[in-house]
Amino acid sequence: MCTHDMNRKKDTISNLFRTVILVLCTILTGTLRAQSSYPADNPLIAGDTLVDRVKPKPAPDSIYIATDYIEIHFKLDKSDLDISYMGNGIALMRLERVIDSIGVDKIKEIEIVSQSSPEGPYERNVTLTEQRSKVMVNYMYRMFPDLKEKITVNKITEAWDNLSQYVEKDPNLEDDTKKTILDIIHSDELSLATKKSKLKNTLGENPKTGDVYKYLTATYYPVIRNSGMYILHIVEPTQLKPDTPFIEETSPSPSDIDYEPQQILPEESRKRPILAVKTNLLYDAFFTKDMGWAPIYNIELEYYPTEKGRWTWLLEYEFPWHSIPSKHQYLQMLNLQFEGRRYFKEDSHHSGHYLSAYIGANYFDFCFDKEYGHGYQGEGGGLGLGYGYVLPLGKNPETRWKLEFFIKAGIYYALYDPYDAGNPFAGKYYYDWHLEPERFRKRNKLYERYHLTGGGITISYDLIRKKVKNTKSK
Repeated sequence: MCTHDMNRKKDTISNLFRTVILVLCTILTGTLRAQSSYPADNPLIAGDTLVDRVKPKPAPDSIYIATDYIEIHFKLDKSDLDISYMGNGIALMRLERVIDSIGVDKIKEIEIVSQSSPEGPYERNVTLTEQRSKVMVNYMYRMFPDLKEKITVNKITEAWDNLSQYVEKDPNLEDDTKKTILDIIHSDELSLATKKSKLKNTLGENPKTGDVYKYLTATYYPVIRNSGMYILHIVEPTQLKPDTPFIEETSPSPSDIDYEPQQILPEESRKRPILAVKTNLLYDAFFTKDMGWAPIYNIELEYYPTEKGRWTWLLEYEFPWHSIPSKHQYLQMLNLQFEGRRYFKEDSHHSGHYLSAYIGANYFDFCFDKEYGHGYQGEGGGLGLGYGYVLPLGKNPETRWKLEFFIKAGIYYALYDPYDAGNPFAGKYYYDWHLEPERFRKRNKLYERYHLTGGGITISYDLIRKKVKNTKSK
């Protein structure tokens, strides 16, 4: 005879865990350091932008127009204004300081020029450029309402010209590599999609940078993903000494200004994932007619031994513990499973297709017979193989969130006993045994089957990450 505690429902794990809640931490990004590594008469320094270069030149007797420039950067495939990204907070403070020092009355025009890095579909970049322009216009309207009538917008979409300027001045790229890149960028015969494909697949490696395309996307693409603000303003005549030479000044439009790009070096360190936490959404949504929502509580941990390797190791624990004795409904299981996984591609950030092998053991008590209370209680174990696909949520390959689809199949053994409620039901269940009582032995039935043993849709989050130093490619 097996007995169910009528109060077990109040004391079980189901009262401790109703669902697995994953908390998305706000990723605080520091300001990328910027510096120029090429020789110039007036080299750029960390945090330098055109606001430090386009300075008004004195004129002796007449009013003239000067232009200041401030730049805001955006994350890959994003259009939200993140003040913690690449010094945006500092740039916005400088914008406010510049406008205050000039005065609204002396500002003739503020042109917002937005653009996207040349990767991904052109249609998506059109949308991103429009969204980034709108974000900056809304910001300017909110912060400087008196300047509404003086704000104009220019959308470049894909910043091919800026990219070519970076490449031309890069000391780390060989001349032949530079020529190949520039020929692709300036070709009139290639479509945009072909240009992107050639940059991605034909540049090869460079002695100083390693993979050239990865170098470009890590070093320059974040910089040209921006909205620049050209501030045209009136400068009053200045009193000069008699021997001060006069430099004739014209009034250029913002688009005529020679853009001197700043070189942003990759961060010195990054955070690589160590451990991910997961939950199977299909198990979490499990439902039966008589029990209603009866989630199969589950949690899974995936350990990444290396950053670019193919192998990972997983530990899965399932612990549903639901019971409705009055309806003879029991869904109770403790299942522990260990899995080794090998992804198809190396350096895939643990995403894409994979194969796995697993082994596990469990305890179970299942009963869904509302009329007779006929159920099964026992222990089992099994092993098998699995296949799945992991999809990063977002275009950033270092995203913490992933969605996974998988199936598993293998062999499963269980030793178990059937039981029923008896008639009438007195709160106790009886083993389904009709021979002499002295011959009864627990777990006298064997279940053996080769079949599908698991499947689902899992959402995962890289819970633990470790700070590691970036190294230069050789």
